[in-house]
Amino acid sequence: MAPPAPARRQRPRPPSGPALPMTVVLLAAAVLVFLHPFVLYPLILFLVPSRRPLRPASEDPQPTVAMVISALNEGNIIGEKLENSFALDYPKDKLHVYLINDGSTDATGAVARQFVPRGLRLTERSARRGKAANLNDVVSSLTEEIVLLSDANVIYHPQAVTHLVARFADPTVGCVSGRVVLTGTTGELNSSEKLYYSLEWFLQHKASAVYSMCGVDGAMHAFRRSLFRPAPADTIVEDFVLGMDIARQGYRVVFEPTALAWERGPASLSEEFRRKVRVAAGAAQAMLRGNAFPSGGPAVFWAIFVSHKLLRWLAPVTALLMLLLAAAAWPHWLAKGVLAAAAAVVLLAAVRFLTGLSVGLLNAPFYFLFGQIAMLAGLVKGLAGAQSVLWEKRNR
Repeated sequence: MAPPAPARRQRPRPPSGPALPMTVVLLAAAVLVFLHPFVLYPLILFLVPSRRPLRPASEDPQPTVAMVISALNEGNIIGEKLENSFALDYPKDKLHVYLINDGSTDATGAVARQFVPRGLRLTERSARRGKAANLNDVVSSLTEEIVLLSDANVIYHPQAVTHLVARFADPTVGCVSGRVVLTGTTGELNSSEKLYYSLEWFLQHKASAVYSMCGVDGAMHAFRRSLFRPAPADTIVEDFVLGMDIARQGYRVVFEPTALAWERGPASLSEEFRRKVRVAAGAAQAMLRGNAFPSGGPAVFWAIFVSHKLLRWLAPVTALLMLLLAAAAWPHWLAKGVLAAAAAVVLLAAVRFLTGLSVGLLNAPFYFLFGQIAMLAGLVKGLAGAQSVLWEKRNR
């Protein structure tokens, strides 16, 4: 009988540290998700090469353009807007100006009718219908190759249309958004608004060069008329839905920084808050209906959408979740850091709000917190279906 085999000696395992609690792991994930659209995504775009060559021209370099302007009680500026539109540096026989007077109760209609002999195509509504419903009617009846949508209070650079239309030489481009600069903003928002829009222009420019943007500036964007598909009449953010629909058809949505225009900024915090709430409510509506999301398309477009839009929309929800997880993970150093950062933002924003002191150290946290509160309010309003499609007239 063979002797039993000697027992195999087991090597002692090195001591291991305690496993991270699940709350800390979840907190770390929430921090990354929250920071991604504001810090990580801009950094990634900054580092990623973005040279996308322009496709050779395959169409008329100066196609026919229908400039469609929506107006509600714009009597104090509509004359200037129409003068600006007829003076744009584009062949007069190829640029046609349309105005939709959506139930104005001031002098908008009277001023606009003075431009009819000069070629204005005027549509007047006796009652308000909302921008989406009006665009559905007017755009569906157009014959021009390119449709340019404009707000009534936006003044274009003489070369703006030429620069916008030039991008359609690339047959992969379906929609082009211009650069609208805010003027006359209140001191409460001036520096923060400028910083926000500078970052937006950078992100839009880089996303366009990498592949495509997933949103447009409602005050100035052009698209191929053949790609237009009517949106539901109660659509709140018809500009975003239109841009995404064109992208879902396989075309690129791009930013053209040389297509310049100027728009008067918000006159007060309350006005800007209402605007942000409306945009967030429109985003919630679009998500509920499913027309906020890419349909197929390359993975890079999904990455752009999630980074630039989806995670921003959900940022206030992520922030609340992050604070709850930080409280649960206390006294871990990450939890302490998150709660300390949140307290600092709230404190600085409160000082800015209570004292009115406008300095960079106070403006940035104030504007950020202001935006997150408006976003959360808008999401709730949109999910509840409580946001009207009719916009509120601004005081200019």
